[in-house]
Amino acid sequence: MIRLQKGNGGNADTDMKSLVAAIFATIAFAGAAQAANIVNLDQQAHSLQITENGVQSDIGIQPGETVSACAAGCFITMPSGDRETLTGGETVEIVGGKAVIK
Repeated sequence: MIRLQKGNGGNADTDMKSLVAAIFATIAFAGAAQAANIVNLDQQAHSLQITENGVQSDIGIQPGETVSACAAGCFITMPSGDRETLTGGETVEIVGGKAVIK
């Protein structure tokens, strides 16, 4: 149990709200750091379809480009048509139009 005390004119309710806000900010930042990195090692651009939190989007990735995605986990459809599940933190390399997940 966390017990906050008033001190120097402080307000325990305000202190608790600040503590809760800091905890949520830390959790949000940690989640963002766990995004998957997708690297296009091919000589041509590719289009990927990503479904994250029920929202579907298409992203283009140029040759040699790296994009970050799926911070909250997602389904991703690769250029080959294969569908993969990512949880975040993976590195996905596109080679010959196919995904290699590391």
